Amino acid sequence: MTQIPMIPFDAGEAVLDWIGLTDALAAGHTLPKAEIGDTFLYRGKDTLLNRAAWIDGLGMAVKSATVFPGNPAVGKPMINGGVSLYSDADGTLEAIVDFHLITKWKTAGDSLLAARRLARPDSKNILIVGAGNQGRALHAAYRAAFPEARFTVWNRSPENAQKM
Repeated sequence: MTQIPMIPFDAGEAVLDWIGLTDALAAGHTLPKAEIGDTFLYRGKDTLLNRAAWIDGLGMAVKSATVFPGNPAVGKPMINGGVSLYSDADGTLEAIVDFHLITKWKTAGDSLLAARRLARPDSKNILIVGAGNQGRALHAAYRAAFPEARFTVWNRSPENAQKM
């Protein structure tokens, strides 16, 4: 049996860049449309969700996420998960990727791809709503494509917005 690579958050962060990612996302949009399926399982307030996608000629991915609302009370993250990548040719498992890495880069990357296609390249004012994980990811992503822009951050708590 071969060793399946695990790509943790820090290792993925070290090799990804926002412009390269959005170029890859744009190229992905030229491929056949993905077949997508979702499942949700519940145990009281806890949730397991899976999203599977298969792009013919590229491969399959299954993103699993757990939501355990009681975890923060014991010092653990509420949301956890992983992404399994499978070969299109034979269905073998090719890699396991950290859930938070995929969530950060895919969500902000999709937004940045839209901005690179729709916004003026010389845009100077960018508003980000929210100063949490995704707000910080959006700030980093947009800064890569619009380095001269001025950012305004709105957040429920102004002190978190000012930190960005």
